[in-house]
Amino acid sequence: MTAQFTDRFVNANELKFHYLDWGSSAKLPMVLLHGVGQTCHTWDLFAAAMAPHFHVMAFDQRGHGDTDWAPNKDYSRKTMVSDVAAFTRALGLDRFFLVGMSMGGANSLSFTANNLERVESLVVVDIGPRVENKGVQHIRDFMQNYREFDSLDEAAAVIHRFNPRRPLEVIRKFTCVYNLKQLPNGKWTWKYDTYFSEGHRPVDVKKMQEELSAEVAKIRCPTLVVKGAESDVFSLDGARYLQEAIPGSEFALVSGAGHSVMGDNPPGFEAAVRAFYQKRGYLPA
Repeated sequence: MTAQFTDRFVNANELKFHYLDWGSSAKLPMVLLHGVGQTCHTWDLFAAAMAPHFHVMAFDQRGHGDTDWAPNKDYSRKTMVSDVAAFTRALGLDRFFLVGMSMGGANSLSFTANNLERVESLVVVDIGPRVENKGVQHIRDFMQNYREFDSLDEAAAVIHRFNPRRPLEVIRKFTCVYNLKQLPNGKWTWKYDTYFSEGHRPVDVKKMQEELSAEVAKIRCPTLVVKGAESDVFSLDGARYLQEAIPGSEFALVSGAGHSVMGDNPPGFEAAVRAFYQKRGYLPA
């Protein structure tokens, strides 16, 4: 039987954060951070698989899902990293396992670098200081060009064209249900602040690379770098650069997956993380 989650809310950093809770507080805590435009439900399968061993919490980051939007439109990495600190403090988590993908992965890297005593182990998914501009632009174009849909079926078809690795029926049943909301006019739109899709969020790639490179050099906890074999956002060179910057870190290449590794190939992603945890003694072999 698949482990079930509980919907919860907590106040932190003057916002109300929505999160999903799996497992028991008697287990080691694990926090999961999703990518831009996604929600905490992107982790459902992985979280359920980890729930027998960890107390898993995945939260909607500010401006996403059912978490409050930032009134001042502050969606900087610095502020989102401070959200991780505030969220975990609000839940009484002093030290925990951290897993982050894309935007959430960059936030995880930055948080870990600045909170060395609080992260037991880090898994960073398909992101690092060096990313491929073409792949990043592909995501931006999708977010800017597809903002409203006449129906969930239309939305599913559009999402499937963007990422055909996932079955259409899975996209319709899960991705659309959790990532979209209905407007008063009957149409459907994404559950994230339009600030993210309107091009207002400035991204200075060179500055991002420099800042993140300086931060990751501080990380010393057990770290796994995961790359989707078919990702156009994170290259092998980018993964190698990140791995070399973090002493003792390990690397996993997940076949049949693009940028959203845990959604494109859930068993492959779970196997990679599970093997890493087993090697480190966090899970039984």
